[in-house]
Amino acid sequence: MSDYSKATELLYTGLTANGMDFGDPLTIPYYGNTAFKASTVEEMQKTARERYSYLRFKHPNRDVLAQMVTFLEEGEGSLIFSSGMGAITTTLMTLLAPGDAVICNSNIYGETFQVMTEILPKFGVQVDMADLCSNGNAEKAMRPETKMIYTEVCANPVHKMADIPFLADLIHKNGGYLMVDNTFTTPIAIRPLRFGADIVINSLTKFMNGHSDAIEGSITSTKEIIENVKHMQALYGTAGDPYAAWTMYKNFGTMDLRVRRQQLNANRLAEALEKHPNVLRVNHPSLDSFPQKELAQKLFKNKETMSGMLSVVLPEGEGGKEPLLYVNQFTKALKFVRFAGTMGGIHTTITNPVTSSHIAVPDDKRRAMGITPGMIRISCGIEDTDDLIREFTQALDSIER
Repeated sequence: MSDYSKATELLYTGLTANGMDFGDPLTIPYYGNTAFKASTVEEMQKTARERYSYLRFKHPNRDVLAQMVTFLEEGEGSLIFSSGMGAITTTLMTLLAPGDAVICNSNIYGETFQVMTEILPKFGVQVDMADLCSNGNAEKAMRPETKMIYTEVCANPVHKMADIPFLADLIHKNGGYLMVDNTFTTPIAIRPLRFGADIVINSLTKFMNGHSDAIEGSITSTKEIIENVKHMQALYGTAGDPYAAWTMYKNFGTMDLRVRRQQLNANRLAEALEKHPNVLRVNHPSLDSFPQKELAQKLFKNKETMSGMLSVVLPEGEGGKEPLLYVNQFTKALKFVRFAGTMGGIHTTITNPVTSSHIAVPDDKRRAMGITPGMIRISCGIEDTDDLIREFTQALDSIER
C-alpha cells in the first residue's frame, strides 16, 4: 500500500502475526492466555521459534502492536515493553557494559535523569551529562569509551532540542549508538531513524495511545539490536502486558487524527499565551521566539506538526517565600483542564514539573534546565482550539500579583 498515506496504511498494518491470520477478523482479538499448547516436542520447538509458546517471550497482541510501531517509526523491528521506563532501562542494560561511557542530554525527563545518575553508575557505566543544545558540548563530552548518546527530540518539559543528525554522525565515528526518546513528539511529527538515530524509544502510554487507559513502551531499531534486546527483555521480565497492547492496538487507528489535532492546538495555544502579561515565557518549537527555531525548521515538517506539549513559566511568589503561589492561583481557576501526572491523552492536562516529573532533580540542576517552580507543563488534548485558549486565558487573568 505504498501509494497511500501513512494514516491510511496504519489502519491496515498489524493484521497478522507470525503468519497467523486469526480467522480474518476485522480487528485482532485479545488473547488472554499465558501459554500456547503443542501436540509433540517437535511442534513445541517449532512453535517456540516461529510462533508462540509463553507470553513473556512472544505474544500475538504485542507483535501486532510492534508491527504498527515499526511501520510508524520506519525501523526494521520493534519491541513492546511494560512501560517507557522499562524500554529505556532494558535497552541501556543490554547495550552497555562496565567501562563504557554514555553522554546523556542534561535537558532530560526526570526519571531518565535518575536512571543515568543512580542506576548506570552502579554497574560501572560512566555517564556524562551535557547540555546538547550546543553541539560543541557533545564534542567536548566525547571520550574513547563513549558507546552511546542519549537524548529526547524535545526535552521534557522545556522543549530544548538536540541536533539529531549531528549527534548521529558524532557517535557513529566512535562506533556507538544514538538513542532518541520520541515520546514528546511522536512519529507523526518526526522519525528520528531518518536522521541517523539507531534506537528510538516511545512511551506508548502517552500520545500514541492517547486515552490514558494503558501503559506500554517501545523501542524501534535494527533487527540485530532488536534481537539482542529481546533476549534480555525476557530475562528482565519487562515485556508489555498483552491486554494493554490490545487496547493500544485499537487506539492506534485514530492516532493520526488525534495527534495532529493536539499538535495544532499546542501551536495555537502557545502563540496565544505568549501574549499574556502574566506569562514570563512560553516553550514550544513552533514559536518565532523559540531559541532553536532554525533547528526546529530543519527537523519538523511545519509549525503545526511539532509537539502537542508546551510549557509556560509563571512568576514565583514574592521573595521566594511562596514559590507556588501563582501556580496555585492559576490551577484553581481552571474549569475543565485537569491537573494530572501524565500527558498525551485526548483531554488537556497540566502538571507542575517541580512537584512531579522533576521532583527528584536538585533545584540547581532543574533551574539549569530552565525549570522553575512557576513552570506549568501543558499536554494539549483534542478540545476546540478557541475553548482551550479561553480556558487558559481566564485562569491567567485570575492571578493576583
